[in-house]
Amino acid sequence: MVLIWYTSGHDILPAWGSTGRPCMTINGRRCTLFKPLHDQSDQIHPIWLWLDPTTRCNLSCRLCYTKQSHGKLDLEPDDLEQVLIKLATSSAMKVKGIHLNWRGEPLMNPYFAELLAITRRLLPHSPLQWHTNGTLLTPKRVKEILAVPYSHTIYVSIDGGNQASHDLNRGEGSFQKTMRGLRTLLDLRGRDHGHVRVGVYQIDLNEPLEDYDSEFLELVARVDNHVKVTPLLPGGAHHKIRELDDLESDEALHRRMSQDINPSLPVPTGACFWAGHTLCMAPDGETSICVISHGAQGVVGNLMTETAETVVGRAVDFRRRMAEDGRQSILLCAGCRKPEGEIHAKHTAALRRADGREPARQYA
Repeated sequence: MVLIWYTSGHDILPAWGSTGRPCMTINGRRCTLFKPLHDQSDQIHPIWLWLDPTTRCNLSCRLCYTKQSHGKLDLEPDDLEQVLIKLATSSAMKVKGIHLNWRGEPLMNPYFAELLAITRRLLPHSPLQWHTNGTLLTPKRVKEILAVPYSHTIYVSIDGGNQASHDLNRGEGSFQKTMRGLRTLLDLRGRDHGHVRVGVYQIDLNEPLEDYDSEFLELVARVDNHVKVTPLLPGGAHHKIRELDDLESDEALHRRMSQDINPSLPVPTGACFWAGHTLCMAPDGETSICVISHGAQGVVGNLMTETAETVVGRAVDFRRRMAEDGRQSILLCAGCRKPEGEIHAKHTAALRRADGREPARQYA
């Protein structure tokens, strides 16, 4: 069955939230600007994880919102295991969902299948998905992934619906490689879907259905989920690409954004979903406040060297500052057009309990 979800951007998560304060680096040493973390044993804070297997990527996509943080780091299985043990044994938080990808192409890490198995073994009840550009889905790698005996969802990313649009963003020849990888994945998984679900994550480039590639449509008909979203543009703007010519160069994209898109999308004043409810961990453990965060200002700690409660506490405090003082009070977020996220009633109650205004109560 194919499920098509039309969304306003890459946020296919509940719009919930919490608070915190940024940190900075002075003379090579990180200095936190956060107030001390309260004892969180009286509440369970919901967290969505982005765990980056690698900062390396084999493509250079025009619309990539993490490319300025690409590098050469790979996540080590032992390091991941120690981090996940902290999270799994913490009484202060509950992991509500996991993305086993972030800035890089996850299959660039040769130990990805092991990372997948560790994540699933230690956090078996948290829904897990990971996204790939599909170019490295060789028979060997696919068999390694399918051999991991735990449930998860694989999304293969497609831009537009044909070779011209996809390659314009991702590079010449990438569309055919991605189609080949997706077909390999579907063929080797077979009709008995078992524990692995396969989806297509399509960036909508405003093309009519009649221009879609026939092979793309054939493969989409075979996947379990089809998610179709408008691009997440630099600066957090969710907006359609009006013309494919806008992707001809970085200059053309910048011109379209500065002249047409950004002026029509004012910066919200409140906090977005991400701040305070997401932890995005790089391969060295450095943990950022959201997926489009770059540099030290967005780092709220290190999950390899600090306790999970300490890092989450800073993230919660980050959102609290944004909620109380406004988005423009935080340099990192002052120009971000990510939409405001509502705080679910049970999360609001949790914040009140943290302030001593309500008795403690655990929630799922």
